[in-house]
Amino acid sequence: MVVAGGEGAVGSMLADLWAGADASVLRPDVAAGPGCDIRSPGTRLRADIGSADVVVLAVPEEVALTAVGAVGPLLRPGAVLVETLSVKSRFAAAVAASELAAEVVGVNPMFAPSLGLPGRAVAVVVHRGGPAVDRIVADLTGWGARVQVTTADRHDRWCAAMQALTHAAVLSFGLALADLDVDAAETESLAPPPHTVLSALLARITGGSPEVYRDVQVANPYAAPAREALARAMARLADVCGTGTEAEFAALLADAAAPLGDRWSGYAVRCAELFEGLDR
Repeated sequence: MVVAGGEGAVGSMLADLWAGADASVLRPDVAAGPGCDIRSPGTRLRADIGSADVVVLAVPEEVALTAVGAVGPLLRPGAVLVETLSVKSRFAAAVAASELAAEVVGVNPMFAPSLGLPGRAVAVVVHRGGPAVDRIVADLTGWGARVQVTTADRHDRWCAAMQALTHAAVLSFGLALADLDVDAAETESLAPPPHTVLSALLARITGGSPEVYRDVQVANPYAAPAREALARAMARLADVCGTGTEAEFAALLADAAAPLGDRWSGYAVRCAELFEGLDR
């Protein structure tokens, strides 16, 4: 097994899980010198790729897109190529346009790997299916992941709503606080639970890798429409607060709750539990 990017967060999580299952895992690192770049593998790395059952591309999108052409012809029959990108559409198009004969699957852990895999959601996109892809899905399930299989386009639409929109809302909250000249030293002792939760999310996102969070906003083709929807929502809120009636504000709340559907009560209970934990 070869895991390119095996020292990164997602790559190391997968490599460690497979190593814990007694798999032989190689982690080529471009920093190790010539021949170790998955985009232009040297003789030794080419041989390792050619003998591997699984080759993982836990690398940035531009590297993964280039690596398809470099790695594909080296894969042996029955091997599977695994990508871990947060955006799937362009990679899916690259695979479709290639002459790659191997099975190909995309996985996207919908959580920070430091949280651990058991009980966490993992999106799976089957680019080219078969027995080897089935084994990857079985491994993830066996490790306790909640696997959700979807298409590349649907994955990116989901992530635009679940990641790009969410992150944009939290970052906008932080930028607004800065614009209002409000900081945590002034608000921490009096902050109500919603403010505390948003501040905690703000700390988590702004403490992460800029490359990762920029990729969520820039690489996803559906991220810009998500941010535009957020801007329209803020404009509607401003209009209703400025000139609207109480009934119009009630209608705004109802429209905002509508996406939760029949999950509304469950989320309400979860929020209450979360707030109780903050109080303790």
